Amino acid sequence: TILPKPESISTTLRQVLTDRSSSVSGSAGSALSLQEMGTLLGLALGKRPEKLNRNYPSGGALYPVETYLISIALETEPPAAYHYNPSTHSLERLLSIPHDFDLKSIAPHPESLALSSLIIFTSVWSRSSAKYGDLAYQHALIEAGHMSENILLVATALGINVRPYAGFQDNQIIELLDLDSDEEQPVHSVTLCKP
Repeated sequence: TILPKPESISTTLRQVLTDRSSSVSGSAGSALSLQEMGTLLGLALGKRPEKLNRNYPSGGALYPVETYLISIALETEPPAAYHYNPSTHSLERLLSIPHDFDLKSIAPHPESLALSSLIIFTSVWSRSSAKYGDLAYQHALIEAGHMSENILLVATALGINVRPYAGFQDNQIIELLDLDSDEEQPVHSVTLCKP
């Protein structure tokens, strides 16, 4: 699915920083629109026009961190797991998810969550370890932090409830996304829902 181009957001950085909070409220069933998702992912994680660089820093511009979206409420799209491709600004459907799938079931403390979509950042270790060795681990965590902060700020500007969350069950995410855990592992996640 090619996402709509990001819309302009009329707010100030000061306002977004003041408004940002790690929200746990909201309706898990409220659907995000494709335009909201296009603006969120395009501004936070997108590739810059006619350049290789993206809207966040990466050690050696190697971009070892990949972005996945598990969504049970995305406008016209059925529940599914997707990969975000910043080069084409698109969501690549990986697999369908049953309509009765409870996203909270992969969290150890589901009572504290309200979400309709989950962004998962994974690291493909070999992408940067060939150049940086063991330092690739730190680079991936730092990069995921930059990406997460961009998501938090853009989501806040769009009025989407957002929360960084590191407590999901890695093994269940690996199984759900069909990752080769020897090559790629989850490093961070962010929950999204409409207020």
